[in-house]
Amino acid sequence: MSRNFEGRIEIDEIWPVSTEVNPKGGIGVYWSGDVGFGEYVLFWGEDGKLHADTEFMDRGEDKAFTAEILRLLVEQIIIDE
Repeated sequence: MSRNFEGRIEIDEIWPVSTEVNPKGGIGVYWSGDVGFGEYVLFWGEDGKLHADTEFMDRGEDKAFTAEILRLLVEQIIIDE
């Protein structure tokens, strides 16, 4: 079960990810905050499932950091009508 993320982070930059390693694409995020800074990558795996490289900010079933990144991304979404 995920715990609540403790700390303050913000998203500094978002970019599309498409490489030989991640041919289906994804989203890259540069983040920073009181816990440090880093790069977060969300991508589709060969198995068709969504994967994340959190640079060891989450482990196993603890997805508190991922939940916080996604919350911050949702805040930035503009719905076009």
